[in-house]
Amino acid sequence: MATLVSIGWKLVNAAQAVWLAGFSLFNFLVVMVLLAFTWNPDSALSLARHTWGPVNVFLGFSRLVIEGGDNIPRDRPYVMMMNHQSMGDILVAWLITPTPVRFIAKRMLRYVPVVGWILIIFGMVSIDRGNAHDAARALKKAARVLKKGTSLCAFPEGTRTRDGKIGPFKRGVFLLAMKAGVPIVPVALEGCGVFVPRTGWRPRPVTIRAKIGVPIETTGDDATRDQVIKRVRDALIDMNLDIGGLGGNKSTVSIA
Repeated sequence: MATLVSIGWKLVNAAQAVWLAGFSLFNFLVVMVLLAFTWNPDSALSLARHTWGPVNVFLGFSRLVIEGGDNIPRDRPYVMMMNHQSMGDILVAWLITPTPVRFIAKRMLRYVPVVGWILIIFGMVSIDRGNAHDAARALKKAARVLKKGTSLCAFPEGTRTRDGKIGPFKRGVFLLAMKAGVPIVPVALEGCGVFVPRTGWRPRPVTIRAKIGVPIETTGDDATRDQVIKRVRDALIDMNLDIGGLGGNKSTVSIA
């Protein structure tokens, strides 16, 4: 019986992979046509956000529960920071934001079909954290995005969790938010590691939970980068615990 269930899930996951590839390519082509006629990247991204995201959650036999949606600023740009469980986090970020955001993502994603094309065409910020010069260049580009009034989404852990707990944070994106004078919106996620596992392609039905916290200001004479990092990380850990996650060690704050 267990063998039959395993085979069944492999067939389902294969069908999901074919659907994801085909539907993603179709959405990309539609977005490109819309962009060609309107030359408005936000409108094109908004279309993808309202079609690609919900349909893929539905066909993953999962549902998304959002708490605290009113905490997202509508009148100024912000940097949304989320704990990183899987590639499914990106899908959730698309769905919870009222307006399209730009992502700060690993440079290697530029070479992934469709995903990489979106990163390049829509001005997403790709970063190679192993290259100090490239990281500095990427943060300057991110600063220009914020200056134009467009919000950013970042995963300050820099990589997906291996044990389900929130790890230490990279410092660079916090300095970016502080220099730009924009608030940080913490968003805790739980369930994405089941929806799209860290390794392999084995999606399983799950209730994905996203809890959006109160924006954390980055301005003020008494605000230091380490203080802001701790406030954001502590908020994410507490919210992650609230929605059934494993939280993290609050004494381990950040790494360079």
